[in-house]
Amino acid sequence: MASISHGTGNTTGQCPFKHGTVYSGPYPGYAHGNPKRGICPNGCKAVMNSDVTDDESTAETMMREAMEYLELYYHERSEDMSGTKGFLPKKERMAQVRKAIHETATYDHTFDELEHGARVAWRNAPKCSNRKYWQQLKLLDCRDVDTNEGMYGSCIKHLTKAVACGSAEAYVTVFRPTNPGTGEGPAIWNEQLLSYAAYNQDGKVIGDPKNLRFTQMLEERFGWTGPPDGKQGPYDYLPLVIQSSPNDAPQLFDVPLECAPEVHIHHPEHPELSELNMRWYPIPAVCALDLTIGGIVYSAVPFNGWYANTEVLRDLTDVSRYNMLVPVARALGLDPDTKPGDEPLWKDEVMTVLNKAVYHSFKVSKIAMIGHHQLIDMFWVWYNDEMRHRRYCPVNWNWKWVIPPMSSSTNEAYLGLNKALEYTLKPAYVGVGGKNFLTLEREYFGNRDTTESMKMFFKAVHLAMFFKGWINSFRLKKQPILILYASVTGNAAAYASKLGSIHRECSQVTFFDCCGTNSADDLEVMSLVKSASLCLCIFISSTQGNGELPSLSRKFFSTLFGKKGHVLLDKNCAVLGFGSSAYPIFCGAATELSRKITENGGWEIVPSGLCDAVKGEDITFQTWTATLLDKLACMPDASPLVVQLSERMNDHDHVDTRRQIILESVTVQIFSSKQVKEAAANTFMSRSLSRRRSSLAYQRAVSSRRSSSASSGGEEKKDDPNDVDERINEAIAKALQTSRRRKDVLEGLILSRVDLWGGGRGKTSLVTIDFASCGNPPINLVITFKSILTTQLAKRSSEHSLGDFD
Repeated sequence: MASISHGTGNTTGQCPFKHGTVYSGPYPGYAHGNPKRGICPNGCKAVMNSDVTDDESTAETMMREAMEYLELYYHERSEDMSGTKGFLPKKERMAQVRKAIHETATYDHTFDELEHGARVAWRNAPKCSNRKYWQQLKLLDCRDVDTNEGMYGSCIKHLTKAVACGSAEAYVTVFRPTNPGTGEGPAIWNEQLLSYAAYNQDGKVIGDPKNLRFTQMLEERFGWTGPPDGKQGPYDYLPLVIQSSPNDAPQLFDVPLECAPEVHIHHPEHPELSELNMRWYPIPAVCALDLTIGGIVYSAVPFNGWYANTEVLRDLTDVSRYNMLVPVARALGLDPDTKPGDEPLWKDEVMTVLNKAVYHSFKVSKIAMIGHHQLIDMFWVWYNDEMRHRRYCPVNWNWKWVIPPMSSSTNEAYLGLNKALEYTLKPAYVGVGGKNFLTLEREYFGNRDTTESMKMFFKAVHLAMFFKGWINSFRLKKQPILILYASVTGNAAAYASKLGSIHRECSQVTFFDCCGTNSADDLEVMSLVKSASLCLCIFISSTQGNGELPSLSRKFFSTLFGKKGHVLLDKNCAVLGFGSSAYPIFCGAATELSRKITENGGWEIVPSGLCDAVKGEDITFQTWTATLLDKLACMPDASPLVVQLSERMNDHDHVDTRRQIILESVTVQIFSSKQVKEAAANTFMSRSLSRRRSSLAYQRAVSSRRSSSASSGGEEKKDDPNDVDERINEAIAKALQTSRRRKDVLEGLILSRVDLWGGGRGKTSLVTIDFASCGNPPINLVITFKSILTTQLAKRSSEHSLGDFD
């Protein structure tokens, strides 16, 4: 057995930093400007893999790596695990592993050994800039699963758990290890659990070009033809190809959309971007890497983290991927046709706008995403902390994997990491040398048959796919909808974009800005309104002035409803208005549009939605949208897509409404712990002073109050805590008396109340409210009850604690 245990700088004994053998492969192990530099203060250097393993048998390699990992494991975990049931002392565990390897040529990891090994492998990943959270990785142990169906169920469970928490938690699912002798084990053929297909249609790639070869393999080997509805699009989830062992046939399993709902890309200020129908999957879930821990190799280990905004940005804009740079530029009104000699600065503008849209869309969808500036700043701090305390930290020498692709030089890491040293430490996630889908395909199916008979077979398959898609295109055809919006401040435009994103799942949505400079002369939108195929025309307008339409839209509407009138004859229409009940004429613009539609022969299929900025707009918007979808779904020629969306909206409407009721019933202010404690101190100080108050003004006020009480034959009134509680309850009941449903919701969510201070007209309490039924865990709030239902809330923040009041 070779004596090398930690690299050429330390060929005997144990390195005090416990990092194990330092491998140069599969990376070059090159330190810029200083090839003699060691990876730690002990002088350990990277060695070629073959220099270590050529003189070892498979069992000897496993023994060495097992002992190295156990040294590291007990160095880092013994303090936390001591006293835990089943945790063995270091010498006893090492002896147990040695015996198992001698007798069976392998051994089994305990749960904690496996979880810690998976975490350390993340910590050792030189290309990852999000390693700061390595200790938070959670293990889903599926080593007992030995069927294709079982592996598929575990993968869906992984996706569901990760997305349910907003992908703010990292999970790794570990299946059975490989056979040490043959290297054979379970496999997931996909590169990621979530990815989009790519189709070659008339020489043009539709979808993600990165996955074109994989999609073709699915078509040719498994007869996969695309989504169940038969319509091939640019954002179709690829099925999972799972093979529990080399002796079992690989199987295809569809990824349900509900377990990983896509994030549709919208911009808060550019609703026109919504027309491009860009989207992305919620989490990166890599499954093409092997995990090696202590000589044991796990060949099927789906691992998820969360996206940085620039990762999705590059997926959408790289020339080799979706290449959306030019379409986005045209949507924004920019000219991408750069003249010779001109600098194409429009690209920077497009990247900035789209970057904001990506970040905004993930946040609105409540899916975790980290900004690229925050990511690299946190990594730089973490990296330096690792170098100070752990004394080693591998980083990709070609630091394009770590440095963000936008604003790269705006952080210290840009120059600070340009001399980084890359090497491989185990435990590790390793992709180089692993079996990709091409290798797995060849091993199971053999080499491709290019004979004439096979060519004829593939032609028949493609012909069948064509007819299937052609038939389904009629059955599930998306009906056209036109959304005409007139916005003053941008609020109505934002809701138009939101409504369009909902309807886009079942309809072909077209937006039109009625306040555009040339909107009155836009013949294209007029022809679309007149089109016989138009399913629905939706009018969305804010209110300006004394209940009037926005001034910039009046020219268009006078054309639409004027001499060229009756273009809406027998057309299905709907109106959504925005205004404020604080003004004398509430939503006058929407009322005017309804009247004009009726005069021009249009049919308003649902009552107008009138959104009130005072009472809250979201509940009205959600209710009106659900009503509109219900109406469309009940029409004789309704598409199955509309019916499915309507059913889904009804399922989620109750939860969304409950959440919105709570949000619109309170006024939220976020305080720090320091501010709350200062307020409490001031209150208690005031109480203390009031007991000792003896000023003349105070005595006069007391005498006057007593005289008044005596003259009326009554007694002096005091603030009874029970009276205060009664007044609080009366205030809540009074504020909620117009909405029994709202009262029921709030009363059902208040779990407990602990009074902190206050009396008279105001009283402040620590209230625990259960948001679980609204999709969130219970939270503690400091609430000040007043004579009306206006509350001030002090949430727990990440930097401050209200522990003194718990």
